[in-house]
Amino acid sequence: MRRRHTHRSRLRRGSLTLQMVLILPILLLVSLAILQFGILMTVEQSVTHAATVAAREAAKGADAEAVAASVEEVLSLHGLTIGDALSVVVEDPLAGDPVVSRGNLACEPPNSDLDAGMVRATVCVELSRRPFLNALRSFALDFTGRRFTVSAVAVREFEGDAESTRRPNCGCN
Repeated sequence: MRRRHTHRSRLRRGSLTLQMVLILPILLLVSLAILQFGILMTVEQSVTHAATVAAREAAKGADAEAVAASVEEVLSLHGLTIGDALSVVVEDPLAGDPVVSRGNLACEPPNSDLDAGMVRATVCVELSRRPFLNALRSFALDFTGRRFTVSAVAVREFEGDAESTRRPNCGCN
C-alpha cells in the first residue's frame, strides 16, 4: 500500500511541474498587463486632474503660460515629467482664438461650441514618450503615437482679457 502511494506521488509531482511550466508564462503575462493598465489609468487620472486645474486657473484669469505651468506642476506632483510631449490649449470665446500655450504636440480641442462666460482647457499628452507604457509591445499592444486628450470646462470668473486681468496672489507674471 505504501509503495503505490509513493509511486503516485512521484507521478503527481511530474504533472504539477508540467502544469507550472504551462501556466507560469500566462500568469506572468496577465500580471504584466494588470501592471501596465494600472500605470496607464494612473497617467489618465493625472492628465484629467491637470486639465481640471488648467480650466479652473484659466477661469480665474490666469494667462496661458500660467495655465500651462499649473498643468506641469500638477503632473509633476503625480510623478510625471512629460516635457515637450505635452500641449495645453486654452479656449475663451470672449477672448478670441484658442491659445496654444505649451508644447509642439498637435492638440485638437473638441468641436463643441462654448457658451460665453465659459473657458475650456484641453491637455494633450503623448504616451510614447513614457517608455514603461510600452511593455506589452511585443504582444501586439503598442502605445506608440497614442495620446490622451482631455478637456475641462469652467465658468469664467473675471471680466476682460486674461492677460490684462490679474488675480491677487496669483504669481501669473
